[in-house]
Amino acid sequence: MSISKHKPNVNPLVSTAAMAVVALGLLGNTGCHHHLVSSACHAVPANRLDPNLFACRREAMGPLPYSALGQQRPQDHIVGAGDTLSVFVYGVYPPTENETPVQQRNQPINQRYYPPHGSVVSPSTGLPLQVDSDGTITLPLIGTLNVAGLTPQQIIELIRTASREQEVLNPGQEQITVDLLIPRVRRVVVLREDTPNSAVALTSPQAVDQIHRGSGEVIDLPIYENDVLHALASTGGLPGTDAARELYVIRAGAGLNTAFMSGSKLQSIVTGDEGGLCNPGVIRIPLAGCACEAIPFAPEDVILNDGDTVFIPRRNEYFIAAGMLPGGRVPLPRDEDVDVIEAIAMANGSAGGPLGTDGSALMQGRAGNLREPTRVLILRTLEDGRQIPIRVDLDRAVEDARERIIIQPNDVVALHFKPASSMLNGTLNWISGASVVAAFSRQNN
Repeated sequence: MSISKHKPNVNPLVSTAAMAVVALGLLGNTGCHHHLVSSACHAVPANRLDPNLFACRREAMGPLPYSALGQQRPQDHIVGAGDTLSVFVYGVYPPTENETPVQQRNQPINQRYYPPHGSVVSPSTGLPLQVDSDGTITLPLIGTLNVAGLTPQQIIELIRTASREQEVLNPGQEQITVDLLIPRVRRVVVLREDTPNSAVALTSPQAVDQIHRGSGEVIDLPIYENDVLHALASTGGLPGTDAARELYVIRAGAGLNTAFMSGSKLQSIVTGDEGGLCNPGVIRIPLAGCACEAIPFAPEDVILNDGDTVFIPRRNEYFIAAGMLPGGRVPLPRDEDVDVIEAIAMANGSAGGPLGTDGSALMQGRAGNLREPTRVLILRTLEDGRQIPIRVDLDRAVEDARERIIIQPNDVVALHFKPASSMLNGTLNWISGASVVAAFSRQNN
């Protein structure tokens, strides 16, 4: 007795159509990554990049020696135009005073704005006498004396010599005292774009602060304290974490170009370099730099004159999350480096892509996303304006430190699947799809 095997009657057209659907599904699943995959093929592997190609790491940057922001005070005060001296010449100035007058000088406690009555706490003998704009003083019977560039002790000798030449005082009977009563000041403006409020508000690292208010102060700095160091100390100290680790000194006067300053060029304006061609009156002073790097400004650049402006810009450093990461701008920390793996975590993304942050998609029976995205394409703009694509393999980055490239401001970080992973996930999706299984079941029946 022969047993005949029953073969199911399968319509070849339906079978071919079902296979075509599966094939189209596979191609469609990878189609959304076609552009990124093709771009990644021409990208530079991260492990082949020279670390010296980009700026030094933030964590390797050292703070500026802040004494370089100040100036060295001379041992004796050098008199100049605007100084108020306390002068006493017995029988000459004042002409009718037999006793030496005493000028009292005081100072308020915890002052921030230098008052017009001086900042030195001590008595002084004589009458106030201001040095004229041409650096001269005028005394009765003696005449006009040029005292600019002299110390108070040298002015005493100058008055003594002039009184002898004019035969005003007898030799050996001169009683002359000269003291500094009120030093000359330089009025400057300090504009800050960092947070002026002393109360610190904590925000999420992913939050982008679009509403921000700066501050500004007008301060009078006495001579030999008219520098960036004292301007910062008088207006809140060093820039906060929401400000850049740099500042700008904008000179007053005809030397400043009145044209608008380009925001992109402002970061590289330095006196004697690009600043000489664009804005010669703008001096960039970085507050941090690479180890052993020379300070890119001269000692006279930190000295402030009347009408100068100290500008502290706000820090705007972000990277762009794209691809399978939640799109958006993610702020970068100011003093710490962020590599590509940390950037993915900061973007609030998941290495599992569509699986979610906790893999909850697997609980719903979706095995088609079992292979996570492990390719990152970084688009980076160089200083000369060129843009280069950089390819990162997250599978290798776990073991190879060269793959963990440091993220720079304005980088575009796009996470996506490798071609094999994309096809694997697509295959699992279609094989486990209810529609395909039902189609084959109906055909078999």
